Amino acid sequence: MYRKLLFIFLLAVIANPADAQIRKHSRKRSTNAGSLFFYWGYNRTAYTPSSIHFLGSDYDFTLKGVKATDRQPKFGANLYLNPMNVTIPQYNFRVGYYFNQKWAFSVGVDHFNYVMSHANEVTVDGHIAMSADSLWAGNYTRESKLIDPAELHYEHSGGLNYIRIELMRSFDLLELGDRRQFAITGNVGLNVGPMLTTTNFLFANEQTTRSTALSGYGIGANASARLEFFKHVFIQAEGGVAFAHLPGVKTRANDRNQRAKQAFGLASANVSLGLIFYIRAKNACDSCPHW
Repeated sequence: MYRKLLFIFLLAVIANPADAQIRKHSRKRSTNAGSLFFYWGYNRTAYTPSSIHFLGSDYDFTLKGVKATDRQPKFGANLYLNPMNVTIPQYNFRVGYYFNQKWAFSVGVDHFNYVMSHANEVTVDGHIAMSADSLWAGNYTRESKLIDPAELHYEHSGGLNYIRIELMRSFDLLELGDRRQFAITGNVGLNVGPMLTTTNFLFANEQTTRSTALSGYGIGANASARLEFFKHVFIQAEGGVAFAHLPGVKTRANDRNQRAKQAFGLASANVSLGLIFYIRAKNACDSCPHW
């Protein structure tokens, strides 16, 4: 009798840690496979100097050393918080899905503005016929020129839109609270995608304000830090660099023969607000046992 009681006691002692291990809960994380996220934010962007090659039926010339700036309007509640106006400023929108643990695929739009600066001299090469523009007519060979914005201006103010397709790797950096009420996640990604431009071009006494074309592609890399609250809301700070190759910018909406070519680098930083959903997460609740 005593041997049976001793055997049952020892079995209970041995089984209890194993049972505790079986019932150990694993926390739900935003980086688990099956998690979905999206965010919206606003950016500032800087561009490298570039050469712009302008082509038309009676002109073919290149501006070298062109500098450009972004154009981000000053903050105003009606502009940045009104759903009807939120696409006017430079914005970032993205939807992503974790297809594997800590690996996500995402797609979205980075909306930039590219505005030619007239504060510096550029070098002009090429030919412009008298029929195109009497002020600019002539043959140019490495001629320095300070461009008058009333004579020539070029910008993607309707949008330099990078349709960014990205593969992202995440890292769980910090978590606080018994149910991960606060967490910090780091992310790095490589991206590629088409560039859609809406161009404003003034030349030869003619101005086209909205000429849209799929002008080329971009390729780049991004890094971000995500501050998560209660597993569903986050604020994200992100920075990235990219190379834009635009061989097919449409400068006139009604004339395919008039176009521009350019390539440049850009660096961008944005702050975004986002949401996380656990639509098919393998660990879909904080009370799920870790087997």
